[in-house]
Amino acid sequence: MLLHSSTSRAKLLSYEPVYSDAQAGYLAEYRIDVTKLEPLVAKPHSPDNHGLARECKDVKLDRVYIGLCTGGKTVDFVAAARVLLASGDKVKVPTFIVPATQKVWMDLYTLPVPGSGGKTCSEIFEQAGCDAPKSPSCGACVGGPLDIYARMNEPQVCLSTTNRNFPGRMGHKEGQIYLASPYTAAASALTGFVTDPREFLH
Repeated sequence: MLLHSSTSRAKLLSYEPVYSDAQAGYLAEYRIDVTKLEPLVAKPHSPDNHGLARECKDVKLDRVYIGLCTGGKTVDFVAAARVLLASGDKVKVPTFIVPATQKVWMDLYTLPVPGSGGKTCSEIFEQAGCDAPKSPSCGACVGGPLDIYARMNEPQVCLSTTNRNFPGRMGHKEGQIYLASPYTAAASALTGFVTDPREFLH
């Protein structure tokens, strides 16, 4: 749940837990030690073709794409902005920003990122050398016309926060698309290679 009142803007990542009914029954129960989880990427050309981000550190990128319906929520951009802010460096590859909705686009320009001293996501992205956030659209996620914003018109390597990486998904049929979280996307934009974001977040 995102909170937008003047007294709660710093609580962008607040949420309300949801619990099962006391009498609920289950077919199976799983317990996961989240302290052992590591950032993953989905390698070309299937979301099922996954690997650890740190194991893909030699993959050189041509571009990074943060946004769309899957990875373009306010919390996603806050996550990316936190990585960029922690680094303070400029991105090494073109980095495209496409919010999921008009409301998210407005949030990028109005809501301060927690711990940033009042800076908004758009300010942090600009200082890091990213493209200015564009209007919400499906954009390059589904390829589309040759002149659509951020479409891959060459066989490039892209790291994206979208949800599919099949051949031709973002344009050129020989493009290589890696899928990752906004944290990993921002860290990778800073280095130009697939990068484990924990290198920037301590």
